[in-house]
Amino acid sequence: MTSVLAAVIATIVTVPLLGWYVIYLTSVKISKNKSKSLRRASDWTTVLFMMAVYFILIELWDQSFGWLILAIFFLIAFFVTWIQWKVSGDIQTNKLFKGIWRFNFLFFVILYLLLSGFGLISRIFS
Repeated sequence: MTSVLAAVIATIVTVPLLGWYVIYLTSVKISKNKSKSLRRASDWTTVLFMMAVYFILIELWDQSFGWLILAIFFLIAFFVTWIQWKVSGDIQTNKLFKGIWRFNFLFFVILYLLLSGFGLISRIFS
């Protein structure tokens, strides 16, 4: 049983799009609200995409880039905070944390897709 659970977790971390899709479908079935389910699935899988990017970077270049992922996360947090302060003149923490989290989701999804494509192409030609 533990090996099956480990295989499921490894698959979801390796292929976070699958995890996102499962969470999205489950949420749609429960809430019947597609836009809320889209946001919920995105919020819950941000960490999966960050972990997938981390492991892809290790696989491609045989180095750990955990420090770079954390630096990017905090750099995005800084810029989102600065933009909210400039636009509204006030920092609303709830909106700020949602903005940081969702912008990180978008960034790491794009990075995941780019690195996956790069890794696939580089393995084909090597």
